[in-house]
Amino acid sequence: MKKFAGCFFALTMTMAVLAARPPLPEAQQQARLNRFKPAQFKTIDSFLPEREFLTQIARDTWGYFRDLVDRETGLPLDNVLVASYTKVNSYTSTTNIGLYLMSVAGAVDFDFLPRDEALTRLRRLLDTLDKLERWDGQYFNYYETSTLDASGRFVSSVDNGWLAAGLIVARQAFPELEGEIDPLLTQMDFSKLYDPEAGQLYLGYDAGKREPSPSHSGLLCTEPRLASYIGIAKGDLPSAHWYKLFRTLPLDWEWQSQKPKGKIVTKEGVPVFYGYYERNKVRYVPSWGGSLFEFLMPTLVMDEARLSPQGLGANNRVVLDAHIRYALEERRYPVWGLSPCATPDDPMGYKEYGVPYLGAKGYSDEGVVTPHVSFLALAVDPVKAVENIRRLARFRKIYGEYGFYDSLSVRTGKISPRFLALDQGMTFVSLTNYLKGGAIQRRFWSHPQIQAQSRLLRDEVFF
Repeated sequence: MKKFAGCFFALTMTMAVLAARPPLPEAQQQARLNRFKPAQFKTIDSFLPEREFLTQIARDTWGYFRDLVDRETGLPLDNVLVASYTKVNSYTSTTNIGLYLMSVAGAVDFDFLPRDEALTRLRRLLDTLDKLERWDGQYFNYYETSTLDASGRFVSSVDNGWLAAGLIVARQAFPELEGEIDPLLTQMDFSKLYDPEAGQLYLGYDAGKREPSPSHSGLLCTEPRLASYIGIAKGDLPSAHWYKLFRTLPLDWEWQSQKPKGKIVTKEGVPVFYGYYERNKVRYVPSWGGSLFEFLMPTLVMDEARLSPQGLGANNRVVLDAHIRYALEERRYPVWGLSPCATPDDPMGYKEYGVPYLGAKGYSDEGVVTPHVSFLALAVDPVKAVENIRRLARFRKIYGEYGFYDSLSVRTGKISPRFLALDQGMTFVSLTNYLKGGAIQRRFWSHPQIQAQSRLLRDEVFF
């Protein structure tokens, strides 16, 4: 049996390494930022007209990247705690960088950032990316934003996928940067993270041990599908790789949350088990943990509703409805949105949450809701998404200088007073797509190599 693990293995491992590292002195960290004097709490009128309401959230959310970027290296900081005391953390991830690249493009679309200032920011960041230590062209998962040292020796396939996506969006949004971006994209050869025997990407590579991870990013309906798509588009991976990804886990993997039904279909010479789970007469293709962002994060750059209406797009609609029903009807929560996030009970904690039965493994549900997935849901059902965002805005102390804080316990009312670059980025890019006509998606899709693989999405038929 092939080993398989959830996508947060690398995150958990790396966070453990980071926790052991002494941070820069707080004064030194803050001196390197553009600005950082946030008010702890703000209010937003949840009854504003939709466009005004969402634009205000976008403006506040962009404030994170306006302020929390190292002035010398151009790298966005991973997270900040804003409570009775403040704490900024001087490290970042490759996913953070990818989402920041997209957010800079979005900030120009909103007129939050002049184009010439955006180019200055991006050139500083691209210069830093060119200097960072890498393994065989691939970036390590975390770096110190001031010293540029790699925080550990793990190379993550999914995180490098998001960095590549951000570079593609920036390239298409700012054509004058093409000559600086293309060499970086070329060096990011995803074949280095590919297991030809399994036909799947390794979860990553441990450069310290000089060996790939024992697990694979093997489920299609999780966020690593973007790295797979980009790897195929770049020519690093064979197109058959797409069909080696599991729709559901194999029938004989008895530990999964339920035995899948389905049939085998041959695609490009590869026999593919098009399986599905079923609950209450509703069919769906599971993610690893049943969290909403696993299903929806790739829609930041891929318009799956349009490009894969009978496959990923259809499944996104089904699982969003299932998430809403589970939270509002089965659990009687006042709001929905179960996904990995900062924990309300631990100032610096992070944990995976989800609807257990929507996952092959299934994360737990502890009544913790994170706002960023409501913004991801704008790409699937904007009416329900906006309604939920308005409900969230009515909770006490959930909103601050940079928009929504990262999570809320609906059982205790406790808020996690942290902003995470990852979740801020997903929120802001989602708002850019929704309010600016799919601007980030269109730029990603305008790259000829990305467009050329559209059949992979179009030919998916799940149900």
